[in-house]
Amino acid sequence: MGAQWSAYLDLLRGLAKTLEQLTGVEQEKTKAVGRGDVLRVEECMKREQALSLSLRSAEQKRGRMIRELGLEDVPLRDILDHCPPGMDLETKEVAEELRRQYDIFRASSNAARDALECNLRVIEQTMKKMGQSPPAPQSPESGAPPVRTDFRA
Repeated sequence: MGAQWSAYLDLLRGLAKTLEQLTGVEQEKTKAVGRGDVLRVEECMKREQALSLSLRSAEQKRGRMIRELGLEDVPLRDILDHCPPGMDLETKEVAEELRRQYDIFRASSNAARDALECNLRVIEQTMKKMGQSPPAPQSPESGAPPVRTDFRA
């Protein structure tokens, strides 16, 4: 079980690393929104999608591993109670790092979402005052040139 457990901890480390990368993307996206850099926001969203796919794949693998380890109903906070003897310190460190990265990611993600929502509301209100309705989103295949918008309008 030691080798299986080590593989599981490696997977959790990978999840923490991916969350750290996602946090960086979210922070970059928040800055881009503040500058009104639509192209950078779009780039961040593409990177975010790629990392999300990576997370989804890792989550499927984690699901298989927890079934093999008999941990289906064990939350991450209780994982230490189920680790093999002699692996408690490593297990504790990995679990704490994953929880920490998740908390940081959630905070960054919420900030980016709030910034986007706030700026979109301002744009919609400005357009209504100007007697215009917000444009329908265009697909990248439409051939339309990229748009640069001042979110701070």
